[in-house]
Amino acid sequence: MPRLAPSQIGQFLSEGFLVVDHAFSPLTLDALIAEFTTTVDRNAAIALEDGLIVNTFPDEPFEKRLARVVESAPDPVAANTPGCVLFENLRGKHKSDAMFDLMTHPDILEIVESIIGPEILAHPQFNVRAKLPNQDQSVVPWHQDLGYLELDAQDTLMVNFWLPLVDSNKENGCLEVIPGSHQVYVDHVEGLGPAGNFKGIPDDLVDNSSAVSCPVPKGGVLVIQHRTIHRSVPNTSKTIRWSLDLRYSDPALPTGRDGVPGFIARSESDPNRAASSLNDWLSITP
Repeated sequence: MPRLAPSQIGQFLSEGFLVVDHAFSPLTLDALIAEFTTTVDRNAAIALEDGLIVNTFPDEPFEKRLARVVESAPDPVAANTPGCVLFENLRGKHKSDAMFDLMTHPDILEIVESIIGPEILAHPQFNVRAKLPNQDQSVVPWHQDLGYLELDAQDTLMVNFWLPLVDSNKENGCLEVIPGSHQVYVDHVEGLGPAGNFKGIPDDLVDNSSAVSCPVPKGGVLVIQHRTIHRSVPNTSKTIRWSLDLRYSDPALPTGRDGVPGFIARSESDPNRAASSLNDWLSITP
């Protein structure tokens, strides 16, 4: 897509968020979805052999399969915990060819460059999320992404992408944001969310009267600032809300992750600095 229009940049800067419904072709996600499908295959086979589940549901579609597999477990609670083999390499930081290609996709970087210019660091803090139906531990309370970083990055203008791999809506747990809430940082506390597993802002400190629900289609993105207050709502559907959190910033500014390297995704001043492959990314060490 072309760079953001001035009105879109203005909304991002003034309200702290922007939904771009058609940021890139949905087909762009096929390679990454294929990687996750292969991982689900492998994890389900191991879980079946270990007696953790009774069916791998090989014919179920991507947006349903992992949930069906978990539901088949004799002990669904044990199968639905973050440390279970069923979620291995399906949460957190996933480094692969398909992830690198998406993080450096020209349409993504054009959005970033529209806001912060042509020197772009792919931030070291990024995540894969598989939000299963009726899963308490994936319901995220009100928070600012800065709450998960060191505060030396408070004045860094970050471009944070929430990017669904399937159509997202309120039923399957899309995000809600509070427009204009990026002006001030609020101290975060531990133990929030239905499962008590997230840092966040207590509800009584958040004025959510202006909260906006942000459904995003596959191929679209929600772009927020790192001080924008937002949350994810429960997934009450029958499908999985697969999504990514990606972040970008100027490499000359603090990332809030001292000692954890990102990689240069684009550089006008020195194009040779930009990583050109997964191997370049993997070769970067603290």
